[in-house]
Parts: sequence; structure tokens; C-alpha cells
Amino acid sequence: MEKTTLNRNISDLTVEELREIIREIIREETFSRWRIDSEGNRIFLLEEDYASYLAKQKGKLPSEVNAYYIDNQGFTIRYEDGVPTARTQKRIEKAKKDISEGKGLSLRLRD
Repeated sequence: MEKTTLNRNISDLTVEELREIIREIIREETFSRWRIDSEGNRIFLLEEDYASYLAKQKGKLPSEVNAYYIDNQGFTIRYEDGVPTARTQKRIEKAKKDISEGKGLSLRLRD
């Protein structure tokens, strides 16, 4: 079917043309890796896409960009603007070291 123009009244469309428009919308939404929420924020399904989008926003801090991503647990995540304090950075490095040495919290179930 040929692509339907959007400059027509809905009353001028055939049922088949309307179905095709709906199918196009569903296809676009299904394959889209981001959405717009009711507040105008861009919601990314993958962190990599969110990070790439932020990198393209030259001169803007993450808090100035209306975007976030949804992590594997369903939480909405936004990057922070600030840099961790020296104390926080030490805690992060210690945690990373502990994890790499196998000392971190284990969520494995016992046999």
C-alpha cells in the first residue's frame, strides 16, 4: 500500500488507510528506543542510548536535559552533574576493590 499523507481529514480516509497509519505508528513505537513521557522528558530504554544522547547535548549538564533511562529493575535514572567528594570517591574505589576480590555482598542463593 502506498504511504498515506497526513494532510487529509480522517473522514476522507478509507478503513484500510487508517489501519495502515495505525500499523506504522505501532511499528515506530515498537522499534523506538526512547519515548516521551507526559511531562516532556525523553525516556530511554537503554543506558547506552541515554549516555549517547547526553553526549550530543553540547554545553548542557545532565540536569539541564529533559531525559532519563529506565534500568533493569524499572527505576528511572538520571546522571548527576557533580563530581563525587574525595571521601565518596575513596568509598567507591574501596567498594570496587572489594568486589573485584570477591568480598562484596553476594546475592547467590545457597544450595
